[in-house]
Amino acid sequence: MTRSSLFILRDREFYKKTALLMLPVILQQLITIGINFTDNLMIGSFGENSIAAASFANQFFAFFQFLCMGLGSGAVVMSSQFWGRKELEPMRVTAAIALRVTVLICALFTAVSVIWPEGMLRIFTADEPIIALGRPYMRLIGCTFLLAGLSSTVTYLIRSVGQVRIPLIGSAVAFLLNLFFNWVFIYGRLGFPRLELVGAAVGTVIARVFEFLFVCGYFVMREKSFGFRLRHFLLSGRSLLGQYARFSLPVLVSDTLLGLSLSLTSVIYGHVGAEISAANAITGSLVRLISVVNVGMSGASAIVIGNTVGEGDIPLAKRQGNTYILLSFLFGLALILPLKALEAPYISLYRIQPETMDIVRSMLFCTYFMLPLQTIAYMTSKGILRGGGDTRFLLLADSSCVWFISLPLGALAGFIWHLSPVWVYLFLQIEYPLKGLVCLVRYLSGKWVREIRA
Repeated sequence: MTRSSLFILRDREFYKKTALLMLPVILQQLITIGINFTDNLMIGSFGENSIAAASFANQFFAFFQFLCMGLGSGAVVMSSQFWGRKELEPMRVTAAIALRVTVLICALFTAVSVIWPEGMLRIFTADEPIIALGRPYMRLIGCTFLLAGLSSTVTYLIRSVGQVRIPLIGSAVAFLLNLFFNWVFIYGRLGFPRLELVGAAVGTVIARVFEFLFVCGYFVMREKSFGFRLRHFLLSGRSLLGQYARFSLPVLVSDTLLGLSLSLTSVIYGHVGAEISAANAITGSLVRLISVVNVGMSGASAIVIGNTVGEGDIPLAKRQGNTYILLSFLFGLALILPLKALEAPYISLYRIQPETMDIVRSMLFCTYFMLPLQTIAYMTSKGILRGGGDTRFLLLADSSCVWFISLPLGALAGFIWHLSPVWVYLFLQIEYPLKGLVCLVRYLSGKWVREIRA
């Protein structure tokens, strides 16, 4: 029997299950961020233009990743509850719908990236040298959209049943491959030509090919909880289309709008100046490196709470939510010190101008104060409320904080008020503490539990 205080769980099995789900996801996120970090670091030796070119090209891919995150997370909302009741056929149907939608979206993004890279880059910057550097890089990255999209959706699906080891292994090997082939092609080692920025794209392509073969091959050949095989890809989704539209589609739209907002954020930075664009790329890499705990904890909480709601134990799900919110706030406070400790040695790794370095320091200073509420925002919006099926409210919360407050203020600060870069950054980041407060109020109302039935 689960032991608990009135609000906080003290059950050892709960913390063990959370840790087993959370730690591999954190490690996988660290590896994923490590790929971007090493790309930025190696590219950074060629100056601000190379950093900015890779950053703008990757913004399009980052938007795509958010869309894939929405696809995968939306499927998790349903599959985790079905898994709680051990309803396997609805799980397979959910997977089939999610994978088919993924293929369609990947085809569109591949076409745009390969055929029209220059046009996409011009959305972010008008600087011709940066566009010239980013064009071939973006074309090569575009060739991996289908592989990355299917790997992402499959990863989310098998996480919903507690399978976290295979995606972790796939990401770890992909990271090592990316690191090795970056070294080979960026700098021209082992007799290969020196490709610089394009070499980073070649290394990424090789790594993503392996990850796709490893993760998706396991899912359709060996994974037993779903029992999903290639023939199931053609399963009729008619029986669950209504549920998918109600619970999964809002997650897809929400994460897509969030990804689009991040792309528009880069547009604002790009038109304010190359220095702030480079500073944002450098700052973002470190913040993502430190805040992976948010992703791990929120992902674990969505699965645990989804399973509990699927089992029908709503009071337990609410006590689990209380515990996760307390833990997220404490982690937010604890992350400030390592972030501050890494600041100076991290900035020194880049060959950037003193003005850019000052902007990076100012951006990080703002980040310290937002971390506790940012962790609560992650935990509630990407974890508890999503696992409880409250996806339509989350769509409204995400959209309003970003599109009606953060982006307008950032655009006004950069283009109309002509404020300093730190104010532009602060306004563009203010969505996180605002969303944390809004979602916390929603959680405390108790109206976030939505049971999903096949």
